[in-house]
Amino acid sequence: MRTFFLGLSLLLLTALGLRADTKLSDGDMFQMNVSGAPREYMAEYVDLQYTVDDGAISVPNVGRIKAVGFTASQLAATIEKELKDRKIFTNPTVVINVLAVNRTITVGGAVRNPGRHPWNPSMTLTMALATASGPADYAEDKVRLIRSGKATEYSRKAIRKDPAIDPKILPNDYVELTGEF
Repeated sequence: MRTFFLGLSLLLLTALGLRADTKLSDGDMFQMNVSGAPREYMAEYVDLQYTVDDGAISVPNVGRIKAVGFTASQLAATIEKELKDRKIFTNPTVVINVLAVNRTITVGGAVRNPGRHPWNPSMTLTMALATASGPADYAEDKVRLIRSGKATEYSRKAIRKDPAIDPKILPNDYVELTGEF
């Protein structure tokens, strides 16, 4: 039965356009169902909807559990383990279905269309600039990538010469192209 639910979860993720290995981020929403629970607890653990907030979620009878950085299947396994370890259930099966999520990045500075833009798992720094309609006429070579409060600078010329150094972009990254007005 567990294999059936896992297969169903993967099918739903694929149908929603999300890869099974996509890691959860703040703001992501998902539905959770727990089977294998005593009848008196079933209402508490069926069709629960969660939004990842400040890196975690609150599960009934368990408390806060870290969710950011986990895939849906990793988070399900973590919740199952917590339910067993706390002796709430003896053999729970947790199924998490990630709902459609609009993950974004922000591109600013010397680009033609600054602002929030959709993110996709294969996005690189060069692609992020392209989503903002490319460099403005006054753009310079340096691009700053700010992730989790840390800034790293890249050279567009160096990336054109060696595309292998074009860094991957993650949800919530801020990309800023330098330029003089």
